[in-house]
Amino acid sequence: ELSGDVLVSWFFGRMFRDMAERSNHWAILDRQTVFHLGSKYSVLLFQHIASLAGMDRIDAKTFTIPELRTLLAVPEGKLERFADLNRRALQQAIAEINQLSRLTLTATPRKIGRTVASIEIAWTVKEDPTPAKRELSVSKVGRKARRDGTAETLAPEFPETGGIAYSPHWRDLKRTAGCTMDDSLIATNFRRFLKERGIARNAANIEKLFSDFCAKVGRV
Repeated sequence: ELSGDVLVSWFFGRMFRDMAERSNHWAILDRQTVFHLGSKYSVLLFQHIASLAGMDRIDAKTFTIPELRTLLAVPEGKLERFADLNRRALQQAIAEINQLSRLTLTATPRKIGRTVASIEIAWTVKEDPTPAKRELSVSKVGRKARRDGTAETLAPEFPETGGIAYSPHWRDLKRTAGCTMDDSLIATNFRRFLKERGIARNAANIEKLFSDFCAKVGRV
C-alpha cells in the first residue's frame, strides 16, 4: 500500500557552490575587518560600502556633506569645517579600510564654486587581498606605521588557541596547500608541532612552516 509520501531530492550545481563559498569567505573576511578597525568612522563607512560592494553595476556613491556627517555619526558641533572632516575622519577611515579590507576606496570632492558640496566615494574589490589578510593576522601594534610605510612588516602570528575558521589568511594557506583536515584539528596539530620544536608562533618563516605542514599531514 502506498503511503502517499513524496521524497524530494535536489543538488546544488558547482557554480552555485562556488558562489556560496566565495560569499561566505568574504563574509568572514569582512567580519574580521570590522573587528580590527580602530575608529567608529572606519567601521561605519566600511559597513555601508561593503553592503553596496556586491551589487551589480554599482561602484561609487555620492554623499552630500550632511549625508556624510550622518553616515559617520559625527557629533553636532564637531569637525564643522570640511577640511577637518576630510582630514580627521574621512581620509583616516579610508586609509584604515584600504589597509585592512578586501576593498580599495577613493574619495573625490565635488565643488559648487569654491565650496565642497558633495563627496563621491568609489570602491574596487582587490584582485589580491593577501596583504590585508596578512595585516589582520598580526599584532595591531605598529599598524599605523606600517600603513604609513614607516615600519617594517611583521611576520604574522599563528593563533594561540582555537581553530582557523575565522582567520582568512591561515585558511587560504591551508586551502592552497591542499589540506582537507578540520580547521580546529590542523591548528591544534600545528601548535603541537611548533611546541615540540621550540618554534615561536611568529617565527619569520611561520607561513612557510604552516603551508609545508598542511601539505604533508593535512590531507585526510
